[in-house]
Amino acid sequence: MKWFEYQMEVDQLKAPEDLKARLLAMEPKPDQSPKGKETKKARAIPFPHWKRWAAAAAACVAVAFVGSQVLQTGGLAVGGAGAASSAALASVPQTASLYAAQDNSLEAGAATRSAAGSSSTSVAGDKILYTASLTLETRDYDAARSGLEQALADAGGWMESSSESSDSGESRTLSLTLRVPEENYQSFLTAAGQTGSLVNRSEYADDVTASYTDVEGRIANLEGQRDRLRELQAGAETLSDLLDIEAQLSDVQYQLESWQSQLDWYDDQIASCTVTVTLREVDFPAGSGFVSRLASAFGQGWDNFVGGLAAIAVVLAGLWPVVVLVILAIAVVAAVRRRRR
Repeated sequence: MKWFEYQMEVDQLKAPEDLKARLLAMEPKPDQSPKGKETKKARAIPFPHWKRWAAAAAACVAVAFVGSQVLQTGGLAVGGAGAASSAALASVPQTASLYAAQDNSLEAGAATRSAAGSSSTSVAGDKILYTASLTLETRDYDAARSGLEQALADAGGWMESSSESSDSGESRTLSLTLRVPEENYQSFLTAAGQTGSLVNRSEYADDVTASYTDVEGRIANLEGQRDRLRELQAGAETLSDLLDIEAQLSDVQYQLESWQSQLDWYDDQIASCTVTVTLREVDFPAGSGFVSRLASAFGQGWDNFVGGLAAIAVVLAGLWPVVVLVILAIAVVAAVRRRRR
């Protein structure tokens, strides 16, 4: 309803003026205004904190119980709750005792292994091959060589091989392969390094304990076979049996000698270490100042220039047909350009 229609109906209404005024102003009477009642919100049911904590604890206990059942049986046990709980409680001390027994057995095994390892190391010992390499430089070549020979004699070693070379008769180089007892190995390296200017020192250690033990086992096995074949040889009744046993015995003896030679080589390499020494003679010029080095650089530059020209001349001499053809082609092109001009 529009406002003017509403006002017309109010004007036509037979009512007191004050009522019309209230209707027009859309104001209800004070005595007829509806008394609003406050809507009461629903209060939450109080839930004490201790009950919440109790519920959470109960849930945790239930989860722990289910987890223990799954770990012990691989799945949930089908049965009453009381029986399951009693079975779980009964299994707890057994599991604890089992873990304790396992821990004790592990500790005992570790102690046994450590004791066995220490005893085997102390009794058998490791089989290690030691080798070293020294590179020395010296201005007094003869004195350094004499010092190396004296150090080798003091260490009780010997020279296995020697090689000496000379570079255009100016500088000499000595290569030595020396054998030194294992107990004097480090002292010899120290003494040899002091005979000249030490350029490089390298040391190597190769543990051959496993290979050495394997060779020993093979030798022991072959010796047992040899002894058994000898017994059979002594009791052979026919000639064919005797010949067969002798063939097997010779084969076993051959293998035994081969493995024994390898074991002897191991013993020799372990008892004496191998040291390779390279001694180089160096010569420093008397005038090593700035002027002499500058003059030497100029001289070297001129020598390089002359050498480069000589190399180019040699290359051109080897390619003279190509050079002639190129010169002729250039002359023809130049003549054609002159005619066009």
